[in-house]
Amino acid sequence: MEEDDIAAERRRAEAAQWFARLKTLPVSHGTLKDFFAWRRDRANAEAFEEAERFWSEAGKVGERPSVLRAIDAAERRRARRRLFPAKHPIILVAAALLLLAAAGLSVHLIVSHERSFDTVAGEQRVIALKDGSRLNLNSQTAVSVRYSATARHLVLKSGEAVFTVAKDKTRPFTVAASGVIVTATGTRFDIALQGERTIVTLIEGRVSVRAPDGSTTWLSAGEQLRWPSDGTRVQRVKTQNVTAWTQGRIVFDNTALADAIVQINRYGGKSVVLDSPRFGSRRLSGSFQVGDPESFVAAVTAFLPLQTRLDDQGRIHLTAPIRNNH
Repeated sequence: MEEDDIAAERRRAEAAQWFARLKTLPVSHGTLKDFFAWRRDRANAEAFEEAERFWSEAGKVGERPSVLRAIDAAERRRARRRLFPAKHPIILVAAALLLLAAAGLSVHLIVSHERSFDTVAGEQRVIALKDGSRLNLNSQTAVSVRYSATARHLVLKSGEAVFTVAKDKTRPFTVAASGVIVTATGTRFDIALQGERTIVTLIEGRVSVRAPDGSTTWLSAGEQLRWPSDGTRVQRVKTQNVTAWTQGRIVFDNTALADAIVQINRYGGKSVVLDSPRFGSRRLSGSFQVGDPESFVAAVTAFLPLQTRLDDQGRIHLTAPIRNNH
């Protein structure tokens, strides 16, 4: 086998192992950082996307008895293995893909009663739903899911999530988030709860958004709705910036400092505290790695007249320097 082919097989094995691990286990902050470091390589990122595409088809094979037996055997082998044995990459790909089918099957058994999923600070999760839809949960996020024969209803209780919706015209997919209701049949969108505001960003397809005042707005790909609005209710945005958190980055584009601090703090690590509220409305842009508040603070203090102070609880305070009038 050519060296390029061997490297490609190894990447696919690693991608499948990562995908299975992120889907089926609680993910620690350290594991998440390792994953994002691995995925920064473009070839690795493409291999991971390939594993995700396979996952979307996994539920279709999960009911065959022969597959169930293979899944059971694969899970027993997985319990005895360390991550990335790397001696037989092709075999590992097959085993890991079976694990993806297993993960798809486990959630395929979700019935019509309500299920809840959540993440803690620094954790992200990918949830496979029984219809082939997928939820990407950001840090400190809680969502409930209730499926029936006629409807798919979810509630985003806190945090942020990307919803990848499997097409089913007979059962609309609705997400309620702080009084805002998003309805779709097959599409992909992001919803974030930031304080009192609900932000809906459409990545692919088309959705309707009903606001608490009863008004309904149809969004097209690349449009974002904010409720309550801070001027223009619907605006064009760069969706890759909005969903950068799925790849371990936070991208700010003319974002108020106070809002940026809220987003930085959701990923754990040292909390950032703004002691000078008058700077809260100052705007900033930039890209930062999740879980790295120190780099964020360094950037803020580089262009704003703020100083840092570390308290006895490990929090980083941003404080305006005291002026000496004498």
